[in-house]
Amino acid sequence: MQIKKVVPVILRQHDLGLQLLVFQHPLAGIQIVKGTVELNESLEEAALRELFEETGIQSAHIQKFLGIHYPKENGPDWYVFVCETQENLLDQWVHYCHDDGGLEFKFFWHFLYTKPTSDWHPLFQDLLVFIQDNYESKYK
Repeated sequence: MQIKKVVPVILRQHDLGLQLLVFQHPLAGIQIVKGTVELNESLEEAALRELFEETGIQSAHIQKFLGIHYPKENGPDWYVFVCETQENLLDQWVHYCHDDGGLEFKFFWHFLYTKPTSDWHPLFQDLLVFIQDNYESKYK
């Protein structure tokens, strides 16, 4: 079975523009939520599960499939979904994730069309460009 990754993207409208939910990984820079599809799990189920596990967001649904991102490193393709939630999300929060023995992820919002800083993990810099390009083509 071929391994697949999912990327559940959460966006929100801010007075100054559209924002993307990102987090500071304690070991690997700024990232966007991403995870592995488990056996007998649909891409959509995996996206919502990963969103919950990594952010704590409990009630979300898939709004749109944004496309398949092909990362520069060898490995699985990343299936990107725009997700929505009715939960009132804070401007920033910390979520304890059980990945890799337990990690604290520090969540915050990044303006979608702002360039990533050098704090971003390189693979997620490329993913941000993919999201920017595909969101524009599918939503504008």
